[in-house]
Amino acid sequence: MIKQHPVIHNNTSPSITTTTPLILNDQGVSEQRSETPSTPLAGVAEQFATMLQVDAEQPTTPHVLTARDKKYDRQLRLWAANGQAALEEAHVLLLTASAAGAEILKNLVLPGTGSFTVADDKLVTEDDIDSNFFLNDSSLGQPRAVKVTEFLQELNTDSMGYSQILNLKDLDGVDSSYWESFSLVIAHQIRPSILKKVAKVLWDKKIPLVLSNSMGFYGYLRIIIPEHTVVESHPDSTVDLRLDCPWPELEHFADAINIDVLDETDHAHVPYVVILLKYLKQWKAEHGGSAPSTYAEKNQFKDLIRSGIRSSDPENFDEAIAAVLRATQKTTVPITSVLNDPRAQNLHENSTKFWILARAVADFVAKEANLPLSGTLPDMKADSLRYIALQTVYRNKAVQDRDWVKQRVAELLSALDRPTDAISDDEIETFCKFSRYIVVIDGRSLEEEYNPETAKAKVILSGLQEENGLMPIYLGFRAVEIFEERNQRFPGSLENTEDDAKNLENIALEIVKSLGGDSLGEYASQVLKEFVRAGSGELHNISSLLGGFGAQEVVKLITRQYVPMKNTVVFDGIQSKSEVWEL
Repeated sequence: MIKQHPVIHNNTSPSITTTTPLILNDQGVSEQRSETPSTPLAGVAEQFATMLQVDAEQPTTPHVLTARDKKYDRQLRLWAANGQAALEEAHVLLLTASAAGAEILKNLVLPGTGSFTVADDKLVTEDDIDSNFFLNDSSLGQPRAVKVTEFLQELNTDSMGYSQILNLKDLDGVDSSYWESFSLVIAHQIRPSILKKVAKVLWDKKIPLVLSNSMGFYGYLRIIIPEHTVVESHPDSTVDLRLDCPWPELEHFADAINIDVLDETDHAHVPYVVILLKYLKQWKAEHGGSAPSTYAEKNQFKDLIRSGIRSSDPENFDEAIAAVLRATQKTTVPITSVLNDPRAQNLHENSTKFWILARAVADFVAKEANLPLSGTLPDMKADSLRYIALQTVYRNKAVQDRDWVKQRVAELLSALDRPTDAISDDEIETFCKFSRYIVVIDGRSLEEEYNPETAKAKVILSGLQEENGLMPIYLGFRAVEIFEERNQRFPGSLENTEDDAKNLENIALEIVKSLGGDSLGEYASQVLKEFVRAGSGELHNISSLLGGFGAQEVVKLITRQYVPMKNTVVFDGIQSKSEVWEL
């Protein structure tokens, strides 16, 4: 919202110079008119009046919220209509209808994930009923996949649920085309021998895989995907003022306002962007064309701005002073590594929209030495007409940059024998607006993580030495997987748990030695005993928390909004803390 006061101006206000009049034409480009005295404010006033007249003659119909809009109102505020559409088109597969898996699905069904499938061959036991909120006494002895699906389906009829009675051992023989109907796969407590094969197939097909595990007070989550690109990363702000390198129209706009002759009211409503441009120009003229760079120079520059305060309401000057550090920073291109990536520079028939857009923006940067302008202005103290005029200058520049990128995208698509409208105008506009904040995540496969030669050995071994660190929990989950594979049961499932504890500790030591380590440490031994004590049992509160973690990351992956974690998180319910690593 503009911070403004009702100020009335006439077209011949003495507070604006008439020696360098500025009018914004239909293209937003400044032009001078010598027929009659004019001002930038007068020109904008004419345009603003015209817009108001058109709006009055052709009133727009207010948007009427649909039942769907009202139902999903809160999440639409988070990821907007395009994110919701991606969610509603998604089909998620859950392997193993565990408590944690059901909790993840719950948090995906509620916001309207299009469809989900639960694959499991187990029958519901009393332990399942005790730990899984989506099972009750009537579920006992029934297929776990069917009952969990039924209860989840009740949460949201917009989400279609399916169940499959499928022994996970049979996944090895499933045709690879089976996986292509799913947008994402969630796997819970699957044996490594099966999991590695599933992960390999999904990796090759570039289908995201989310692993989860929950035992006692410990939880684990891992994202496996070869490449994930994010355009709408939702930074705190997309404001890009370019005060260190203003384009001609912005310079002309600032030059046309002579703040020295403004009356007190107008002086208090000059946008701080104009104030900064004015004083930056003065500073550079007095310092050989250089902007203030050192801490001392920036303080001197602030004093220069303060010297111009003559109003009893200097809020706009205070805003200018507060923005000095940002205004004096050199505008850079922080995504050079993405733009120079071979995937952007060497396009081919299978290149994704992201990399085609990245190439178009790279070509724009090669021409302009800067990224497309976002066109976003922050709130500031100003009257309506001045703010709208300044906003028009920024928006027109953003449109001009976007149109160049749009033309380049069409040329690239044509060269790839694709329709020139294969990438929509909205997609181009969004990419340009967020280009400064785009993110590319190159993931690591499960094979790379489990293979000692490619594993992040230093990260794991150093983590094991940290006091009260959570790496021993990660090691414990790895050791439990191997124990279960070798013994066809989980540790702690028998009355005599001492042998299981020793066996599990030996397996953990095997993993450590394969990575170049030589010992576990006392804390790791304590953690492994907790795994044996838990006996693979799931606690509902830990599963519920893991469900929140997991669903949050799944939504990020499906909507391609916000930045997902890289790539593993472990939660310790005893210490009530979590840690994230890239493994």
